[in-house]
Amino acid sequence: MAPSAACHPVPLDATACTTDDRPVIALVGRPNVGKSTFVARASRRFVETANAPGTTVSLERVPVHVDGMDAWLVDLPGTRSLDDQPAGDAPFWELLVGAAPDAVLVVADAGNLARHLPLAIACRDLGLPVVLAVNLTDEAAKRGITVDTGRLGQLLNVPAHATCGRTGIGIDATLRDAVGLATQRRAVAAGERSPRATVPAPMYPYRLQGRLSEAAASLALEPRSLGAAAIVEPLQAGVFAGRISPRGGASIRLGRELEPVRWEVAAAWAAQVETRRDTPEPLADRVARWSTSPFPGIPMFLGVSVAAFLAVILVGGWLAAVLGTAWAAVVSPVLATVVPAVIPFPVLANATLWALDGGMLGMLSVGVPYVLTFYLLLAVLEDSGYLTSAAVLMDRVFGTLGLPGRAAIPLLAAAGCNVPAVYGTRVLRTQRERVIASFLVTLTPCSARSAVVIAALAPFVGLGAAFAAFGVVALATIGAGLGANAMIPGRQPALVLELAPLRAPVPRFVATKAWWRFRAFVVTATPIMLAGSFILGLIYEAGLWQGIAAAIGPAVEWAIGLPAIAGVAIAFAFLRKELALQLLIAFAAVSLGYQAGLGELLTPPQLFVYAVVTALSIPCVATLAALRGELGTRAAAGICAGSLALAIGVGMLLARLLGIA
Repeated sequence: MAPSAACHPVPLDATACTTDDRPVIALVGRPNVGKSTFVARASRRFVETANAPGTTVSLERVPVHVDGMDAWLVDLPGTRSLDDQPAGDAPFWELLVGAAPDAVLVVADAGNLARHLPLAIACRDLGLPVVLAVNLTDEAAKRGITVDTGRLGQLLNVPAHATCGRTGIGIDATLRDAVGLATQRRAVAAGERSPRATVPAPMYPYRLQGRLSEAAASLALEPRSLGAAAIVEPLQAGVFAGRISPRGGASIRLGRELEPVRWEVAAAWAAQVETRRDTPEPLADRVARWSTSPFPGIPMFLGVSVAAFLAVILVGGWLAAVLGTAWAAVVSPVLATVVPAVIPFPVLANATLWALDGGMLGMLSVGVPYVLTFYLLLAVLEDSGYLTSAAVLMDRVFGTLGLPGRAAIPLLAAAGCNVPAVYGTRVLRTQRERVIASFLVTLTPCSARSAVVIAALAPFVGLGAAFAAFGVVALATIGAGLGANAMIPGRQPALVLELAPLRAPVPRFVATKAWWRFRAFVVTATPIMLAGSFILGLIYEAGLWQGIAAAIGPAVEWAIGLPAIAGVAIAFAFLRKELALQLLIAFAAVSLGYQAGLGELLTPPQLFVYAVVTALSIPCVATLAALRGELGTRAAAGICAGSLALAIGVGMLLARLLGIA
């Protein structure tokens, strides 16, 4: 069944999933093990996924239903251990305990069990019911690896299933066990059933067993005189809330001492349940190795970038021409007849035509063809895992900007949309890294700004001008990053990144991801586009245009060599970046005729400056809100001021070099 609804992140708060009687299942696993794809399969809903670590940076929860049982499935950020900090400063165990799970579903890589079982053992120590999904079995089979899940389940004393999120194999059976165990635990908590026998912990050395018992006893002590207010330690709060057992809290407290033993046990168990046969190295593994080495990695990176760029230009340009021509030939004449007949006031009727005719023409000329094409290509690159390889390859480049190579994850994601990329900076370890990365995110052309640059330059100036514009933006961004690195004190740590294997993208997942992103874009952008076009049309038709032009025209023309209307369009782009070009298209369509293009409104040098300034200027309002929420008002204001100053400075330089100012 195809996904039917979107899944959105919610705060990491236990009450988010306890507002009804449905049990909660926490989905846990190392980065890039396919948890989000597992959620999408289990819930039959769209969940934002990518073949890259750090995709999930906040709690994602969806309702699931199996065999007449309902539950919440909570996708937690990927983690290597309970002490890891995958989504900020809080250790993972706090996120897990905060989700108030009734059961834990651990997802492990069938091709690398020895690295994944320690996390499963740690979750089993918590005293919660555990179900193990041995995932990615298709990739393991290509490498000649099979896993005896029956024997593995006996060793762990938990249900274990072989699964493949890409095909859905084993998902329902795994979910059935997880929901069943979670439902039983919820019934025990409500006093409806007798408690099950406690799952025995792995055999730790005697010394550690004693320390575990002592720590568990201390956590089980009731607060004496201050009541519940005395419980200030998160571990105690989790124990007394019944979210983990006292021994589970003790295993967290002694995690650093228990972890080496867990790894030893995991290695021994993996050796017992794995069967390996000699097979040729898969082509995907060879390509992954090549993509992270300077040669042929760098030529490959440049080739992929150029190919994606040309695809957006060629496919987007063709779609823009077809849709624009069809609209002008079929819809525009009808609107030109109907609107004046319905609205008897000429100014209001003409302003409505600006919105319904010129505004929608701008949407069809920019938003639909270029943004949709870009989303499709981005989904292919994400699901293939190539973005992670590019991050490793570019580690040294990012090091000069004061960032680790893992910063490539949000920066490459920014090519789709800056808003989730800002949230994605949570994968970085320090506030300094997050500020610098967020600044560079706001300078990275998102799909909307890329569409503006391509649609403004490729049809009217040429492909070379579009390439050059992106080159100027890249140089300006690198310069800004160097400046920020020099101004903000501190150093970045070395790269620590879970390298994602290359995989063939699943067309269904790619199409679904691109569609949901594009749908969200259309739903958000269309009202803003219509309102912006209507306001601009009202200003023009009411004769207010001259006053605005007189006020801002000289400054805009002196600074960046553009007419006043271009400055107004750039200002409107604060609401939505597509407006920067779509409003100009609407202006040209209404004032110069529906067969006119931007070439009649701006000269080629002006179009070049306009595209670059738009790509670098102040981020849109949604990005600003994300910056303020993640970094605070002061940092968000500083980033906006820096991007605006950079855009004006680069625009002034280009305007004088090109002789238009």
